Amino acid sequence: MAPSPQPTWNPPPPAPRMGPGRVIALVIGVLLLLPALGLLLGGGVLLWADKVERNDDGFLFTAEDAFSTDGYALASEQVDLSTGADWVPLSAALGTARIEVTAADPDQAIFIGIAPLADGTRYLDGVEHSVVDDLGLDNPAQAVVPGGAPSGPPTDETFWVAESSGTGTQQVSWVPEDGAWMFVVMNDDASSGVAIDARIGATAPALDGLAWGLIAGGAVLLVVGCVLILVAARPRPAASGPYPGAQMPAGKPYWTPPPPVDRTTAADAQPGAQTRTGAPPQAPPG
Repeated sequence: MAPSPQPTWNPPPPAPRMGPGRVIALVIGVLLLLPALGLLLGGGVLLWADKVERNDDGFLFTAEDAFSTDGYALASEQVDLSTGADWVPLSAALGTARIEVTAADPDQAIFIGIAPLADGTRYLDGVEHSVVDDLGLDNPAQAVVPGGAPSGPPTDETFWVAESSGTGTQQVSWVPEDGAWMFVVMNDDASSGVAIDARIGATAPALDGLAWGLIAGGAVLLVVGCVLILVAARPRPAASGPYPGAQMPAGKPYWTPPPPVDRTTAADAQPGAQTRTGAPPQAPPG
């Protein structure tokens, strides 16, 4: 009887190195790392400013800038104060604001005032002055408004919500309120030619919480991004089979090789065993 043919094993096609799910996980993980690093960096900068840059009074100040005008006043552009959320009080976000001004001429008395926008605009209407844009930022611009002299010295007006005047460094502290405001700096006697060094600051009590919030958000995004990248990059598990990488062909059994035979005990290795198929053993002579 002819021996039955052994089944033929066909290797399966190689599996793709990375499926669509892993590619998506990798892309999302990498994209999450970018905002995570940004939040961590921003939170670290705010935390450093909160712990290091505050002065002994608890204020954070901008760099000191020099301002001058040939007119009678230096005024800020319109300052709109609002948190944009009813549940966040403005005092919690900014705390107490402070303006510090020093006249370039130490003998010149200087005036600082904070006024509602409508009142300050009315007082400076027709007065030659300069408007400072981007107050508190590097290299703020100034726009000259033509006109004449004011109707009287600023100290005679009663609409200022906070004011200070005198020689040397003058400062005004003010708890901001919602609304539109204007900062005005003039010579105390309302003379022309105002030259000062000034800086602004605030206590910003919410800065510490904001910094830690950014750090926490960045840490969460960083962890999620790293987990997705690790899941996408982990090696595929090896398929089970008689040898590494082997897989069962559909509808076909594995072929198992026969066990090895000990030739010293095999039947055809014994003395007198037939050497040809069907030939009887030869009798010894005698």
